[in-house]
Amino acid sequence: MSQQNLWKDKKGPRPRHGQLVLGELPAGLRLSVPEAQALHRAMEERLGAVVLILTDNRRRMVSARRVGQRIEIRAHHMFVGCASEVVDALATLAQRAPGVEAARACIRAYIAQNRDTIRFDVDEERLQALGEHHDLQAMLDRWRARFPVEALNDIVITWGRYGRGRRSIRFGSFDFDRRLIRIHPVLDQAWVPDYFVEFVVYHELLHALFPPRQLANRRVVHTRSFREMEERFPRYAEAMAWEQRNLPRLLER
Repeated sequence: MSQQNLWKDKKGPRPRHGQLVLGELPAGLRLSVPEAQALHRAMEERLGAVVLILTDNRRRMVSARRVGQRIEIRAHHMFVGCASEVVDALATLAQRAPGVEAARACIRAYIAQNRDTIRFDVDEERLQALGEHHDLQAMLDRWRARFPVEALNDIVITWGRYGRGRRSIRFGSFDFDRRLIRIHPVLDQAWVPDYFVEFVVYHELLHALFPPRQLANRRVVHTRSFREMEERFPRYAEAMAWEQRNLPRLLER
């Protein structure tokens, strides 16, 4: 169904009483205001009154809700200057019109193509990959050599910081925006085996190869392909058993 048919019950030009909001964007961001205004006009041509809030949200690229007679759309600034088919997809998604699944696919493809706009430069001087007992960079390099794919070339790694919580612990994390792996410093101890630290690095590296998938109303981080590859770690069973035995001791730190 075309966007024109969605408005076949409307006569004359669509009402425009919306607003373009740029106040949530970070200071110093280079953005073409005329192009932002053009995106707002294009959305109102398709939807009527629209409050378009451009954001720098790195987790949720697009969201929409109806507020009275207007539709409020929050969208990452990467959509400024996008092609008309992407605008059509945003409009379809905003009003949950027929073809919403195809619209989501179009938007996901656009985000993937423009992911560089949501990455942050990593201050390499602040990275610390060489610990007192374990060398994270050496581990990363070994596995990157085994997976010679372009998607891993820009990944960097560092030891993280101690958190406040003691009831649980997250051994590693992968920041999709910064392409950064952080490893919990509690693992940088002499009694923690090298193979376990390397397994954590391997696990986080797999996130770059098998990114999360959106299924219905839930986001799956550890997909079936991810889990299958994770179990191919040479000492997987040993690493799992070691974690189970030593988790209480790690939580004491």
